[in-house]
Amino acid sequence: MGNTVAVLVNGAANVQSNVFTITATSPVNQYSVVNADPNNNAYIWINPTNNFNVALPETVSNLVHVLPAYGYRVVTGPQCGPNNAVYARVIGEGANACVYVQPGEGL
Repeated sequence: MGNTVAVLVNGAANVQSNVFTITATSPVNQYSVVNADPNNNAYIWINPTNNFNVALPETVSNLVHVLPAYGYRVVTGPQCGPNNAVYARVIGEGANACVYVQPGEGL
């Protein structure tokens, strides 16, 4: 349903990434997310606006998704499509965290 985006942190653990833009070829609110780190959890937030900071799940549990090391899942988020984007940020428990995000269910 759209291109895969590598949402990554260039630097230390527990530092949030820049904001990354995600688009889709048709309207969708499901996202396949994959944590590329073999040793550490990652936290991803998919948001309808590009002005936000990642928060830990304990404070906003319906917005931040936890991915275990080498974990993947399909999450529901705000709708994106060819005429509207969504935005993502990541925090990792290890340095240089990377989460791959693809609109759709990854099938």
